[in-house]
Amino acid sequence: MNLFAKLFLAIVLTNMAIIAIQLGLTAGSLTSDFATLVQHSEQSHVEQTRSRLLAFYQRESSWQKLRHNRRLWQQLMQPQPGQHGRPVGRDSAFNSQLHSERRYFDTGKRISLYDSNKQRIEGKPRLQSNRYQQALELDGELIGWLGWDPARVRDPGETRQISNDAFISQQLTNYLWIALSALLLALLMAWVISKLLSKPIGRLMQCTDKLMQGDYSSRVGHSGRDELGVLAGRVDQLAQTLEDNAKNRRQWMSDTSHELRTPLTVLKTQLTAIEDGVFSMDASKTALLLSEVDNLSRLVDDLYQLTSADVGNYRYTMTEVDPLPLLMQLIQGFESKFAERSIALDLTSLTHALTLTPRCIVADKARLHQLFSNLIENARRYTDEGGQLRVVIAHESRRVIIRIEDSAPGVTDDEKVRLFERFYRVEPSRSRSYGGSGLGLSLCKTIVEAHQGTITLTDSSLGGLCVTVCLPYRQQENAK
Repeated sequence: MNLFAKLFLAIVLTNMAIIAIQLGLTAGSLTSDFATLVQHSEQSHVEQTRSRLLAFYQRESSWQKLRHNRRLWQQLMQPQPGQHGRPVGRDSAFNSQLHSERRYFDTGKRISLYDSNKQRIEGKPRLQSNRYQQALELDGELIGWLGWDPARVRDPGETRQISNDAFISQQLTNYLWIALSALLLALLMAWVISKLLSKPIGRLMQCTDKLMQGDYSSRVGHSGRDELGVLAGRVDQLAQTLEDNAKNRRQWMSDTSHELRTPLTVLKTQLTAIEDGVFSMDASKTALLLSEVDNLSRLVDDLYQLTSADVGNYRYTMTEVDPLPLLMQLIQGFESKFAERSIALDLTSLTHALTLTPRCIVADKARLHQLFSNLIENARRYTDEGGQLRVVIAHESRRVIIRIEDSAPGVTDDEKVRLFERFYRVEPSRSRSYGGSGLGLSLCKTIVEAHQGTITLTDSSLGGLCVTVCLPYRQQENAK
């Protein structure tokens, strides 16, 4: 059974149960309350009529004025709410209700009066024709008889009379028609609601089926602020993520094969030329071949480290390390390379920080060395000759901030966003000429995040790029 059928049946059955319960409660309440209402109304009217007849007899000393005086009889039978001596009715509102109901039930027209000899004065010819009979006594003397029949309800639209049971049956029939109408409305509303709820769910199923088949361009396209709308939005986000990942994976495969092909092509070309006797195997050729092998080895090593981090196999050995001496030692090892390109080093802030009390962080020393090496080498490669490199150190209560700034050329905001992508280069041809693989900043980000730190790229005050690394002094837990 699909969701539409389940929702439809659930709503319909719920409404049917509610209607059935209401019908049962209404039937019981109507039967009980109506019978009680009729009984109270009739008793009240009979008692009021009896009191007025006794008062009339006491005043007139006979029934003579009532004989053949229909108008006077009707006046005596007229219900009078609020009359003193009423046995039924506890407040004016209830008496007013009874007054209206007695008019409806025509209680006065069902009352008959007879003298002490049971001779008719008003009403039915014979006392025995009345279902209920009551003697009228005044000061212990029998002065007449009162008779009446059970209440019958007057149909407002017709002149016929209906019994109490018939009246109740008619009311229940009317309610049954109302219940059937409500059930039909419930069926219609159940169909509409089920359709509205099942339609977006069906679209979700179609979208997920296409995603399972590899069609990541599929979207639900359902908008709304309810739970289904939020779920549809998240499925669309998931589809977009899968589509981006598939695109990145294809780009990754293409870039990887291209990066591997370049040094392999150089090696194959040089070796083929040497084999054919075009070139001789001298020291310069050997150095070129070794350089390409180093590039290939470095690329493969970077790829291995990135894939190890992706699958969780990138291991760290955490110890207490002061990162500043490590950074200074590494920069000093790069001084000759900076001198080759006439790049000036500004280490004033770093030198001053080294004179302060050492402040250690919990980190992997080898990974920190790799992090600083990649950042310094990246700045050296992509800074114009005659430029400048500045290292700024700042200490906060819970972290150390290391800024590495270089001079022109700068990087646009759009390019900054993509610099952490694998194989991305601002100038691919220029990067390859400097030996870059486009994986250095990706590795840096992986290492920093493993130490629960952050790395950001901004514009440098020197006109180039500023790399800011923030490393916390205390880790919540050691990385594995």
